[in-house]
Amino acid sequence: MDRDITRRYPGPDAGPAVQTGPVRRLFLLSFIWGWSFLFIKVAVQGLTPVTVAAGRCVLGAVALAVVLRARHIPLPRDRRLIGHAVVLGVVGSALPFTLLAWGEQRIPSGLTSVLNASTPLFTAAIAAVVLRDRLRPVQLAGLVVGLGGVAVAAGFGLSDLRGASLAGSLASVLAGAFYGFAFTWARRHLMGVPTLVAAFGQVASAAVVLLPFAVWTSWAGTFDPTPRRVGAIVVLGVLGTGLAYVLSYGVIAELGPTRASLVTYLIPVVAVTVGVVVLGEPLRLRVLVGGALIVLGIVAVHRFRANRPGPDAVLPAAGAAGGCPGRDSNPHALAGR
Repeated sequence: MDRDITRRYPGPDAGPAVQTGPVRRLFLLSFIWGWSFLFIKVAVQGLTPVTVAAGRCVLGAVALAVVLRARHIPLPRDRRLIGHAVVLGVVGSALPFTLLAWGEQRIPSGLTSVLNASTPLFTAAIAAVVLRDRLRPVQLAGLVVGLGGVAVAAGFGLSDLRGASLAGSLASVLAGAFYGFAFTWARRHLMGVPTLVAAFGQVASAAVVLLPFAVWTSWAGTFDPTPRRVGAIVVLGVLGTGLAYVLSYGVIAELGPTRASLVTYLIPVVAVTVGVVVLGEPLRLRVLVGGALIVLGIVAVHRFRANRPGPDAVLPAAGAAGGCPGRDSNPHALAGR
């Protein structure tokens, strides 16, 4: 499989003319995941958060299964690996997907994307504790600045912050923390597993876990699947949770993890713009300032990791993507959806 990737993708050292296509795909990936926050907002207006999360996981798993079959990539049958996939399915997809949808019932989609962009900060902090990754002073300062940006963007401490807004902001931040834990867990237990296989295992496990709760909450609560909402779920699942992951795999192989990590910064820009233009969401100065501080913090955290020797390729789990790092993965580069 590695030889196939080398033939298909020229790699990060290719010339400018060769890399025009990968850069376009990088922006396409940012566009897809940025719009995903809008699709969540649309779907959750008539469906429960658990139903939205389950729908995207089911469709994402189907899309990834088709890709795996087309590429003749076998699935592992080791019970230990399946157990790790279930853990990642719960922590890296089921819980954060549900939290993001629940949060978007209470706060704008653009703000959700900005808060969720803090995922690399949580990844670095959790890895420092669990994996004993040593953080340099500039990285610790980056964590403080980035988390301060989260507080600024969410409006913590402001008198006009309503209870619902606070709860929605906390849900979005907590989703980022779950993503951070999932990346750390995958780095520790799934480093030998191909990334697409790990992603399928994670998303499929989440679908199995979420489906019973989706049926129950839909029966007991809200279930109004209009064509617009169903369409949002389909695009979110097949494209945003499934095929975009395959696209990101190629972008990383072509551009390298450092340049591919630009997607972390582009997603909130797309999501905020789409939220304002399409949904008419308010654009608050604190969201822009907080977002800038989060980006500054992420840059500081990554500064001394970009050139470290060792595995490089990364796939995001992100808020919108929900991927999981497997073989050749470094969870600090694209851990931001």
